[in-house]
Parts: sequence; structure tokens; C-alpha cells
Amino acid sequence: MAEIKPPCRKDGKSKGADDAGNVESQFNFLYSLINEVPDPILVVGTDFRVKFANRAAQNFSNKFVCKGDKEPFCHTLVYNIDFQCSNMGRPCPLIEVLESNRPVVVEHEIKQDDGAIRNYEIHASPLWDDNGQFLGIVESIRDITDRTEYARMLKKSQRQLETSVEERTRDLLRSNDILRTEIVGRQNIEKILRAERDKFQVMLEAMGQGMHILNSDFTIEYQNDVLRDLFGDQIGHTCYEVYKSRNEPCEICRMQEAINTGQVQRTEEVMRNKRYYSQSYAPFKDIDGEDKCLILLNDITEEKMYQAETMRTGQLASIGELAAGVAHEINNPINGIINFSQILMDDCTDEATGGILQRVIDEGERVAIIVSKLLSFARQGGDDQAAYMETEVRDVLDDSFALLGHQFKKDGIHYEVSGPLERIHVWVNPQQLQQVFVNLLSNARFALNDKFKKERSEGKKLKVKVSLIKLKNRKFVRINFTDYGCGIPEEIIDVVCNPFFSTKEPGEGTGLGLSISEGIIKEFKGFLRIKSEIDKYTSIMVDLPIYEPEQGE
Repeated sequence: MAEIKPPCRKDGKSKGADDAGNVESQFNFLYSLINEVPDPILVVGTDFRVKFANRAAQNFSNKFVCKGDKEPFCHTLVYNIDFQCSNMGRPCPLIEVLESNRPVVVEHEIKQDDGAIRNYEIHASPLWDDNGQFLGIVESIRDITDRTEYARMLKKSQRQLETSVEERTRDLLRSNDILRTEIVGRQNIEKILRAERDKFQVMLEAMGQGMHILNSDFTIEYQNDVLRDLFGDQIGHTCYEVYKSRNEPCEICRMQEAINTGQVQRTEEVMRNKRYYSQSYAPFKDIDGEDKCLILLNDITEEKMYQAETMRTGQLASIGELAAGVAHEINNPINGIINFSQILMDDCTDEATGGILQRVIDEGERVAIIVSKLLSFARQGGDDQAAYMETEVRDVLDDSFALLGHQFKKDGIHYEVSGPLERIHVWVNPQQLQQVFVNLLSNARFALNDKFKKERSEGKKLKVKVSLIKLKNRKFVRINFTDYGCGIPEEIIDVVCNPFFSTKEPGEGTGLGLSISEGIIKEFKGFLRIKSEIDKYTSIMVDLPIYEPEQGE
């Protein structure tokens, strides 16, 4: 299959090369860049034959051959079959585009040589000439097997792109030399190169990935539309200023590491817009020999949330198993202690002994209540609306303190709960609301112990205040958890609710508690807000709409 190149004169001499140099350079850059994209990209004509294939497409199948001077059929390249995909019940991208006259996305299953089935997502867009004549389609093929598997479980998806810079640089220089010797006529060449440049630009944008190029001074030299839509036109600005809101380069700079080592670097970070991105840094040298870096960004925020939900599910399952075991091993002897104490008390005539027996019965019943609440806490209702019910806020608070009250007492933490006397009802999943309260109480305990260690102090206190407020012309109840512990630094207070963010030492926390709690409160149509001053206090406010039966759930 011949590569896409500008036409040349038979004598091999170029014309207007200097005049068209700028367009030529842009074409060289885009041509080489698209040839290094790891996804297979094809241009398919109306005769179903492949007119262009990048390197990834040519390596896609070991069946990629050209018979004589004819280009291979697209179905021959991808499936090694001699008939169209539609004959096998698969949607044909070319036919779909012809019928809809617009870009389409289809999914295909492809059987590998080892018998394994992999899923591929094909993006196809119509290709027109300057006269509006339909020429065929541009299609990119992406392996989405892992994403499909995640979708079956918790709709997880992840896709990372890498690029081979050394080959790209050699091809860029080689293509540049070839084009310089083959240009014919400035006007005609400019027209051809502009058309090719625009096609490559469309193909790059169809990838759906954020892409930009940095120079060694951290300045953004190129930015595709995906990043432009997210962060605005930032060409000429520094990466640390745009994405991290910093005044100087990051302490650990993946771009510098990629340039210094000559190897692709990958990382996952939270950007200025509070979303997670996987990033690939690929170093290369431009035509002048200057170090540059191509960066691909993929938004994985939803995937991170899926991971957090998976970990939460696993943790709750473990708690459930533990609680079931505790209930079995403790309830039976506790019931025996209570029953035998009651028998002894019935026969007891001594008042002092009777008082001791009554205390034994009371403490046994308290243990049974704690075990029951532990079981209730472990039985999470998930997002099932059937688990929602009218719930009294103070009851959930009392149940939460029943689980942690002994630890507070042991650590010397003074706590108080204040608020209106009337019962306040909300429409929630009570187990999930208790999970939020337990997490906030546990965080407060950790902060107080971190500041005061195991010392007992009058300042080692936690206040929980319940109050009625009005938000957006609707009645809300606010539960304010205020601890006077170590506080949260101002520079991280906006990211403490991000999945896997934790200020605790490794092994002491997962970084999921606040993230999951915020998600639960949002499901309840409420709000979770944080205020803090370092070394003074942290106040977490949970606002929930009050349940009013006449307004429905």
C-alpha cells in the first residue's frame, strides 16, 4: 500500500518548495504524528478498499497484505474475510456513515489467533473532497476489551496511549527530506497539503484524548481541541501554571524525566478542574533538534470512582462477615449470662447482690445492642431506592456514637450533641447515613489523637450540633461535626474529598472515606462542606433536605 505523499514531477525536481515550506512543515508534522498514534487509523474508500493505513493499522493483523497493486479490503485487513462485515451481522462503519451522513461509532468483536475474543470500538467519520463529493471514511480502531469488562462490573474504563518517539523523529526527518524533493508548484502543493493537514487534524481530534506538546521551558506549543475545551486556549503558557495553578515547575516533573531518560513516563494526577487524568509523556526532538514532549491526557475520574466503590463494597463485605461471626460468638454467651443472672436475681434476697446482678444484666444487654448495631451497620443497602426510608437524624447519631462511644471514652475525648428537641426526619438509606456519620466521627477521633496524642485534655473535644436551616427555599437539617484537633492545611482542603487522597500514614487510611461520604450525601440530594483552620479546628457540615410527606420523597 503506497503512503500518502504530495504529487511530484517526473524529473523529480521540486517547485515552490521555499514558498510552501510552512504548509509542508505542518503536513510533515501531522503526517508523522498520526503515523505514530498507537490506535489503528484507516482511510476506506467507497469501494471498501483501504486507501491509507498508519503503522498501527498495518501491524494490527499479520494478514495485512496487498494483492498486486490493489489495496486490501477493510474487512480483509481486520477480519481476514472476503465479504463485508454486514454479511456477518456486524454493523459496517462505511454503510452506517453513508446512511446517516454523519460520524458514527460501532463496536466489533474480533477473534484472535489464540482463540481469545477482544472488543474494538470503531470511530468512523465521512471524508469529502473540496467539491462536496463523498470519498469514503476515516476510521480509528480502539481496543476496548478492558473497558467492556469493567462496564459489566462497575462500568469502569481505562485507556492509555503511548507513542514511540525515536521512530517518530526518524520518520519525521525522513518524510521532511522526501517532501522537499517532491514539491511541485506552490499553489497546487499548498492546496494538497492544507487538505491533508485538515484530514490529519480531524483524525487527531477524533481520538477523544487530550493532547499537547511542551518545549523544554515547560511552555505549551500545541494544544488540541479536547484540552482547549477543558482549559481554554493556553498556547504560550506554562504547563504548571495552566494545570496546577503553580508559579514554578513541579518538584517531580514527568516531562523532564522523560526527556532525561528518553523513555515514556506515565502518571495519574488531579488537575486544576478537580478531575483525575492518566498522563503519558513521550519525549522527542523536533526538526531543529530541540527537546520536546508529547503529552496525552485521559480523564479517568469515573474509573477512580468505580475503584473506590469496588473497595467500599469489599470493605463492607468483610465487615459483614466479621459482624456475623461476632454476633454468633458473642450473642449466645451474652444471652446465657443475661438469663442466668436473671435467674439468680429472681432468687436473690440480698439488695447489694441484686444490684450487682442487675448491673451484669444491663451491661450484657448493652453488649448485645452494640453487636446488633454492628450487624446493622454492615448490612449496606447500596443505591437501591427500596432501602430508603423515613429516618430520624438523632437516632442515626445515637447509633453511631454507640459504635464509637467506648473508643472516645478510652481516648479521653469529650463529646457533646446539641440541637432542637423535636424529631427531625429525612428520606435516606439509614445504613448509608450511619456510614457517613461513623466515618466523620472516626476522622474527628484521629485528628484529636493526632494533636493531643493519648493525653487527656479539656481541649480534646468534639461537638456535634443539629440545627434547622433553609437552602434554596427548602427546609434542611444541618449536622455540624466540629473537632478541635490538628486541622486541615488550606492548600489541600479542596482535594480532601478526592478518591484515594489521604493525609494519614500508609496503612492507616485508604483515602476513600470522605470521597464515599460526599457521594452518599449527594445521592441524598444533600451537601457536604468543610471548613478548617490548621492546629485549631475542622468543621464538616452535612446538610440534608427534611422529609415532608406531603411533598413526596
